Amino acid sequence: MTITTDHVRRLLDTDAPDAALVLVDGHPEISTAPAAEGVLVVVSRDDLMRDHGQPPGEEEIRDIAQALNTAVTELGG
Repeated sequence: MTITTDHVRRLLDTDAPDAALVLVDGHPEISTAPAAEGVLVVVSRDDLMRDHGQPPGEEEIRDIAQALNTAVTELGG
């Protein structure tokens, strides 16, 4: 299980109001229904945009993906 820059870009590019990067059976996915049972929400699109203020550049996207990977690893995901 690795969260990649592609996952972060896809999350930022979606228009879905409740979009989130989630783990389903340990695999990262972009979901528009993150409240489903058995799904671990890593970060919502709204939280990501709020924390970074504007669409991040490529370097920041790499940093975000790395930070999300670290957070998930520390959770044991």
